Amino acid sequence: MLNHLEQANAKRHQAAIALTSMITTIRQAELLDTHTSGKLGLEHHLDTLNTLHGALSQGTFRLLILGDMKRGKSTFLNALLGEQLLPSDVNPCTAVLTIVRYGSEKTVTIHFKSGRPPMVIDFATFKRDYTIDPTESKILEDKQEQAFPDVSHAVVEYPLPLLHQGLEFIDTPGLNDTETRNKVVLDYLDNCHAVLFLLSATQPFTLDEKRYLNNSLKGRGLTIFFLINEWDRLKANLMDPDDADELAMAEERVRQLFLAQLEPYCFADGAVGGMAGEVAGEAASEVLNGADLYDRRVFEISALQALRARVKAEQVALEQVDLSGTGFPPFLTALQDFLGGDRLFAELQRVGAIAHQIRGQVNAAIERRIPLLGQPTEEVEKRIESVQTEFQVLTDIRDKYRSLIRQMCGQKANEIADSFKTYILKLEDTFEADFVASQPNLDFLSFLDQKNRAAFQREFQRAFERYINDRLAAWEFMAKQDLSKAFTELQESSQEYKNAYEAAVQAMQEKLIGHRIYLNDRERPQAGAVWADAIPGLFDAIPDGLNSSVGRFNYFWQQVLQGVLVSVCISIALAMLGVIFSSLILNVLGVLMVGGGVLAVQAEVVRQRFLKTTKQQFAKHLPKIAEEQWRPVYQGVEQCFDVYEERVIGNITQDIDARTIELDNLLAQKDSQSLDNNQEQQRLTQLKKDIGEAVENLKGLLNR
Repeated sequence: MLNHLEQANAKRHQAAIALTSMITTIRQAELLDTHTSGKLGLEHHLDTLNTLHGALSQGTFRLLILGDMKRGKSTFLNALLGEQLLPSDVNPCTAVLTIVRYGSEKTVTIHFKSGRPPMVIDFATFKRDYTIDPTESKILEDKQEQAFPDVSHAVVEYPLPLLHQGLEFIDTPGLNDTETRNKVVLDYLDNCHAVLFLLSATQPFTLDEKRYLNNSLKGRGLTIFFLINEWDRLKANLMDPDDADELAMAEERVRQLFLAQLEPYCFADGAVGGMAGEVAGEAASEVLNGADLYDRRVFEISALQALRARVKAEQVALEQVDLSGTGFPPFLTALQDFLGGDRLFAELQRVGAIAHQIRGQVNAAIERRIPLLGQPTEEVEKRIESVQTEFQVLTDIRDKYRSLIRQMCGQKANEIADSFKTYILKLEDTFEADFVASQPNLDFLSFLDQKNRAAFQREFQRAFERYINDRLAAWEFMAKQDLSKAFTELQESSQEYKNAYEAAVQAMQEKLIGHRIYLNDRERPQAGAVWADAIPGLFDAIPDGLNSSVGRFNYFWQQVLQGVLVSVCISIALAMLGVIFSSLILNVLGVLMVGGGVLAVQAEVVRQRFLKTTKQQFAKHLPKIAEEQWRPVYQGVEQCFDVYEERVIGNITQDIDARTIELDNLLAQKDSQSLDNNQEQQRLTQLKKDIGEAVENLKGLLNR
């Protein structure tokens, strides 16, 4: 695995060198000099190239480790690294979200929420001070309190080969931790390359795990590796561990259970990890055709056995340790194939595509500039004046497209906000079934015990919050589909504007230099297609994050909606819980005093009364909630379109300004001095050649 990561980083480094060449060449070309014909309006590309260069230079593959409590996340990570770095017996409510990365020294840095400066501690202190007794941990969990409420996260730096090759891990708290803390974990999803989701062979696919996948990971375009831990314990739990047939049947039952639950998450929907376009190698057609990737994404492992093998082998490299029987070898092979193959290819492909667009704009600017070098200043002024009509056409196209965006924004914001209002009002109809399905283990009998009533109230509150989150997540999924459709329609509508923009640019170029600019041979139109200055790209700039930046779907609106729904959930819970619980105490106790009966009957009475009273109070609040939350949802959708408008219209404006600057600079230089036209033409030709070589180097990396 180390060799594959080293090769991947070598390709990243070579791509960064090619980008450095482009950055340096463009920066030098845009320097004002008395012996040049002026700037070409290319400076706005430097920010894009610098951003790409920074990501490649960092050379990090970030993996997020998720899993319910006691699934062995820290043990798994320790086994992978070959060191007992992290406390592995910590209850989720005491766990600190921990980022593990390479460092030349062994250090742990605790980061705080309150603005307090980070604190550097040693490993012994970290393990001692951030691990508490399981009994105390349970008490804190029941109270919904955190052992370390002021701690944001910890950063562990360690000089290990696997980390040195750019792997970075984020070890997270458990899934059934508080909803607020889960939100913190989900914030890391948009900046990871893959998710490692740990499950247990002995507790296969719990309700919390199902909720987490459906509510938090479904439809995000993430690559998820499912690691079924403690597979070896299936044998230990048998009546006769030496009975091979019994073991085979037990394993097959668990496999079929996980297959039924996880298979929907292992089909590629045209993208792997948000990957756009084609991927290299044999997997390309499978990925693009929605292949079943189950065997490449689900693995049966024993993290504890692997850790024992790694620790016993001491300083031996990961590839040289005998990990047979632990399930690690096939998982490591799949991970390295993804990171060093599909994921790297997608990353380099995106870099190459953007570099190619910039190359096209550089070439077009040079093709416009060279024919004007030998023209007198008066003629250049005349030609520039002649294209002012086209500049106005470009501005009008931009403004009309902005109007289209705003029109669709108002329409979709109203539609989606109305759908939210309707959805909330209908929650009453299915409340009993939905609530019980979300909270099957709620102990209603504990309500009857005065000593346990406060604890039950806290648990009921968490149960209600989970129910609300489940319902809102279901609506959110539908809303995202509507938004996705809306942006698809917007992109389809943009084709008309793209065509008009391109026509205006070509008309402008014919007036300036007497002919159109072609891709292969500007004198022979039949030799190539019109070089449109990468104009279509101006209308495609939907904002995105790490996972979607190389994807054919863009999920930037998910973050907006997620923030809205969290506030909605809190508003609903605060508005209802106090009223509901006070009503329940009077209603339930009154019924029991009259009816009495055995515990089973009492438990059923409590359950029915709870559901009935909760539904009644819920129904009273639903109209107000629906009305009050209509505006935040509307604004959330509106913000999605605002961000889209800012990016797309900003890009078009930038393009118009760059074309204006290009011509203004030429005219200014001609007015101020006499140019050596031959020397300037040679400089521009060399600029074109240098940019072309850098882009070809990037293309070469994709073909290796």
